[in-house]
Amino acid sequence: MRIYVLIVLSLWGAYYYATRKVQFKFHDSLEYAKKNPQAKWAPSLDYYVGMAYYQRSEYPQAQEAFTQLLTDYPTSQYAPKALLYLAEVAERNSDWEAAKAALSRFIDKNPDNPKAETMKKKLELIKYHHP
Repeated sequence: MRIYVLIVLSLWGAYYYATRKVQFKFHDSLEYAKKNPQAKWAPSLDYYVGMAYYQRSEYPQAQEAFTQLLTDYPTSQYAPKALLYLAEVAERNSDWEAAKAALSRFIDKNPDNPKAETMKKKLELIKYHHP
């Protein structure tokens, strides 16, 4: 029983230390991916850094990450999802031109996607409110 308590306290201490003292610098990850564009993991890193920012509601940084992904790897497996997230974060950042461009690109590149019709309507709505 003592060993169990010791293990639990050790894990809790490590978690506490990591959450208080270690700061992940996602922006450094984006810079690293940009310096290594030929690496197979670079598109994944851009996408997941963007998702981390998105989930933390840090929309300007998410927009930067998704833009980097789509600029450097426009045909990657993450491109369709990244376009949708880019449109959403650009909309939240009131960057209407970027939102319209991302939606237009998604519709053009993925006409058979089940979300294409919904995105067409969203694009029309954004164009109506923000010509």
